[in-house]
Amino acid sequence: MNKTCRRWLAGVVLAAIVLAALAWTWYGVRQTADGRSRYEQINDEYSRVVDPADPSAGLVQTFAWEKGGAVYGVRLLFSIHGRVAHGTMHAELQDSAGTRLAGGSCNMTALLDNTFYTFIFKEGPVNLTAGESYRVRIWYEPATAEDVVGLWASETVLADMPLTGGTADSGEGTAALQLVTDHSGSFASRAFWVPGALLALAVLGGWWLLFVKKAGAVPVFCVAGALLGLVMSLIIPPLAGPDEYAHAATAYVQASELLGQEPYDEQGRLRMRKCDAPYMTDETGERGVFAYKRMAGQLLETGHDGALTAVAEDVRAAESGNRLLYVPMVLGMALGRGLGLSFYGMLWLARLCNLAVYLVLAALALYLTPRAKNIFFCAGLLPMALQVAGCLSADMMAVGLVLVWLAWCLRGMAQPLPPAGWVVTAVLAALLAPAKAIYMPLVGLCLAVPGQHLGTRPAWKKAAVLAAAAGSWLWANAGYIRYQMREFTPNIYPILLAVGLAAALIAAGGIWLFIRRPRLRPWLLLALAVLLLGGLLGGHRLFQFKQAGPTAQQLVEGILPNGDSIYTYSVGTMLRYLPRVVKLTVATFAANLPAYWQQMLGTALGEPVVYSVEVSWLLTLAMTGVLWLAAMPAADRPRRLPGWQLWWALALCAGCVGLCVVACLTWTPMNYELIFGIQGRYFLPLAPLLALAAGEWRGVVRSRDLSAGVRLAQIGLSAAVLLEAISQLAAL
Repeated sequence: MNKTCRRWLAGVVLAAIVLAALAWTWYGVRQTADGRSRYEQINDEYSRVVDPADPSAGLVQTFAWEKGGAVYGVRLLFSIHGRVAHGTMHAELQDSAGTRLAGGSCNMTALLDNTFYTFIFKEGPVNLTAGESYRVRIWYEPATAEDVVGLWASETVLADMPLTGGTADSGEGTAALQLVTDHSGSFASRAFWVPGALLALAVLGGWWLLFVKKAGAVPVFCVAGALLGLVMSLIIPPLAGPDEYAHAATAYVQASELLGQEPYDEQGRLRMRKCDAPYMTDETGERGVFAYKRMAGQLLETGHDGALTAVAEDVRAAESGNRLLYVPMVLGMALGRGLGLSFYGMLWLARLCNLAVYLVLAALALYLTPRAKNIFFCAGLLPMALQVAGCLSADMMAVGLVLVWLAWCLRGMAQPLPPAGWVVTAVLAALLAPAKAIYMPLVGLCLAVPGQHLGTRPAWKKAAVLAAAAGSWLWANAGYIRYQMREFTPNIYPILLAVGLAAALIAAGGIWLFIRRPRLRPWLLLALAVLLLGGLLGGHRLFQFKQAGPTAQQLVEGILPNGDSIYTYSVGTMLRYLPRVVKLTVATFAANLPAYWQQMLGTALGEPVVYSVEVSWLLTLAMTGVLWLAAMPAADRPRRLPGWQLWWALALCAGCVGLCVVACLTWTPMNYELIFGIQGRYFLPLAPLLALAAGEWRGVVRSRDLSAGVRLAQIGLSAAVLLEAISQLAAL
């Protein structure tokens, strides 16, 4: 068999696997999400059974529903008197005059003793007027005279809702009645084929581009990323992404300002369109098949008024001084409101804008990197990266900027940069530093760029890059820094300023030596570690004698009814209780490291604090293996992180993790045994560097190019994660 035949045979086998996976997932969705009902109780008081005097005439229950609205069916509590009944049962909804509105029937063998049974109307939902009187009539055609079925009811008639038609000895009462206010029907299994087709197109299209057209990494990434990201934007329910409700409110405020509308009323409440107010919330949005059904029903609606005539009582915008992070979301929301789209259409358009910008940034990083394209390809298509990009999240811009920054620095390590390359480096550093404070250490990767690749005066250029990053970071986080330094008295600020200037001078001298004296680099790194350790121990010793933070009595008095303390860690309390902080950190990572790894890769999607969609650990292991294959070096290629650069990259990653720990401690109650709020997605931008570091181990090397297989494997695994996530999300 020649090479072409083997290639097309592999394509046929891949297509069969894809179709089998789609069919299996469709069957699971059909079993778990189709035919689900929501209901509202009309009467839940019952203590006896009422049998019909005449099965053909049946029982008639009169009721009124104060809310009004669509009704898909009714639920009644049956008694079959301890035996299986045979025949046909009918349920009919009538108006007050007895005119049939809708109805349904079932085989009586489906009825269980003392169990509710749901009748879904064949005619579809019926709109009931609030407060108006309606009737539910049930009757049956028994197979034998012994097939008697009754309804559970109350002893007396409740609220003018009599149950009539019972036998003389059973009397009247009010039946246990529930109205079906929503029903999924076959919506889930029918809607599944939209994301299913997109996922199949991503996998099979990726195979065609990689193995038939021999396309490069960038076009394949853009096609696969667009299809997989589009699926992610559809399957994560509205406002159910990580902190999406807060980011949506922030983008809504900025979109109002962009459109020239006042975002807040006199009471400080968020003003919004009438069609948006019912759905904007201050908590994670609804999940499950009914959330998808409502979204699908309104996604393409147009003609909504753009005037801000409603308000949201509890919705608050997230505090962020960096408006750059919200630009894609703001443009999408503003465009959606200008087009008169519904809330769901506006939200989806904002998600698509976020996704588009991410794909541009990730593709740019893939284009820029010279020797790690497989790593950036796989990292850019991780399901967690797609979730961040496919939802409303400020982290999208941070992740995209980190990818571009890492690729640019790796380019500078491998080859000389253009004459104005250091200016580009400074601009990227200034954009990256305030995007998310915990990624600030990654700016130090510019120090690994050889001086000869920057042209003349490399030390001054690197210093300018670091200064640009530090200045933009301080500007964006000034308010947060002031809050965390709240325990310091004003007279300590001159001391801190002097210490900061001294540290800056020492750092500048150290950087100069680091660049000009390669032999001193190990000693300089050791000196940096000693200084950091000495600073921590010195701060701990200082705050032991300073009344920093609450006393033991205050800690006891500050326990809330839910068990949380009102006191959280600050800079002062972290230094004062340094041993406790170390213990908390070790305990947290020991307990949650596997979960953090899943979240970083995206095999655990959703909002971890509220709900989590964890797919099979086999997919986690497989995706880890693909990342390792992507990083595996070729035997004849030079190292991508030679010598000290490898350890420097790992140190920068450790710095990001350390800042994440510090940031999460600031909202961790002081009586907690684990640090609150650490999520694996925070470490997502570190994945390329960690993979590069793993690839520098030369114990296993590849003898031939594995690029096409690795890239297709990443596309297929991401699609598999999304498939399993669909079945779990629909069943919530």
